[in-house]
Amino acid sequence: MTTTLHGYGISATIPQGFEARITHLDPVDPLSSRTHAAAPMIGTEITRPFIHIANVPLPAQRDTFGGGVVETLGANHLFLALVEYGPECVGTKLFSPLGLPRSVSARSFSRTRLQRIVPGQSGHQSFFTHNGRAFCLYIVAGSYARVGTMVHQVNRILRSITISANVGS
Repeated sequence: MTTTLHGYGISATIPQGFEARITHLDPVDPLSSRTHAAAPMIGTEITRPFIHIANVPLPAQRDTFGGGVVETLGANHLFLALVEYGPECVGTKLFSPLGLPRSVSARSFSRTRLQRIVPGQSGHQSFFTHNGRAFCLYIVAGSYARVGTMVHQVNRILRSITISANVGS
């Protein structure tokens, strides 16, 4: 059984055994003491919506790139984040590849492509523009040794994702 998650012009089919959430953070007032643990800061800008998909429970408080989640991954676990950046990133060299990757290979994972190095884990990261919106795809596999047997799950999720043109979020 699968479910479909959608919001902010992004949708994904979530396989059984996975949990997913789409989050959109309100801007943080720099003069306020209010902060968001999951707030991805770029200078003083906050990124736009992001989706988290994992085959472990997603805690209410988690960082944009999986802090609070990736530390809990076991050998057969996956975490995927699709993080949108602002329109100022569209057309830049980093985000120049066009289109959401629909598949990744085990070779695209590395122990050094992690936001935070956790022994045994490996990660994949790619930046792209899709329908005029800039994104980072970040994936963590709980076991570098088992990533080859897990990429089919990742690819099934990637093929199910749709991203509409800018929704003005």
